[in-house]
Amino acid sequence: MTQKRYDQLIKSRRGFISATMRDVLLPAILGKETDGILYWIGKDLAREYPVQTIDELILLTKQLGFGDLELVKDSDLQHTFKLSGPIVSERLEIDKEHTSFTLEAGFIAQELEFQLGTVTEAEVDSIRHKEVRIFAQNDPQKLSNPDETEIVQFIKLKQSPSKSTSKK
Repeated sequence: MTQKRYDQLIKSRRGFISATMRDVLLPAILGKETDGILYWIGKDLAREYPVQTIDELILLTKQLGFGDLELVKDSDLQHTFKLSGPIVSERLEIDKEHTSFTLEAGFIAQELEFQLGTVTEAEVDSIRHKEVRIFAQNDPQKLSNPDETEIVQFIKLKQSPSKSTSKK
């Protein structure tokens, strides 16, 4: 590790341990399989926090510290999301070439699968300087297999009180 990378991680908005776990330890443990395994971990994580709407998905993504999610293109079969914000910018600044966002792609794919009731896959479409595009596609011909999926009981998200509404 270089001094520059250490300095970036220690100042991370995510906290030093979270940044180290996500961007140093997991890739060291998973090696060449990092992207594939993180995708499936993202799907598993979505099973822990199933939400009912795109708006709830956007809120949950922020609450989990993945960044600011925005739906930029939508059709019956395809969804394109933009993931951005300070956390994404920071991760890309530390190591753009080796920073993986497949965890987020898997998470989005599973959340959409719950919402749409059809098999859905997602992939990182592009990584730019301060944002990541994630493309998701569902197949209306392939319904989610209820025998392989638990009955989804959607959670109800709570908004964090904003600074303007909190008492001083």
